[in-house]
Amino acid sequence: MSEEYIKSVADLIVIKNRPKYATGWNFIVSDITRLGFEKIDLGWGNAVYGGVASATSNISFCTNFKNSKGEDGVVVPICLPPLAMEKFKYELEKITCEPLCRM
Repeated sequence: MSEEYIKSVADLIVIKNRPKYATGWNFIVSDITRLGFEKIDLGWGNAVYGGVASATSNISFCTNFKNSKGEDGVVVPICLPPLAMEKFKYELEKITCEPLCRM
């Protein structure tokens, strides 16, 4: 992609307004692991968790997480209907070969 093409698309978006994404059957995942929420000090020490409070039905955020052993990882809250969540849990258990107790 050339710089001219990118500027042309940016101009088109401004002129015609940004198109809305289709909401039906879309699921958005956003990676916010580099925002540094875990480093925010509000005066009472290091945060145990920093990120979104819960998931919604069409978007999830990948955020940093530290488990009880102090190991760093990534957590992705997901909100699904009950039947879909059971299927999702089943598939994750097949992949990891471990029972998932938090779902």
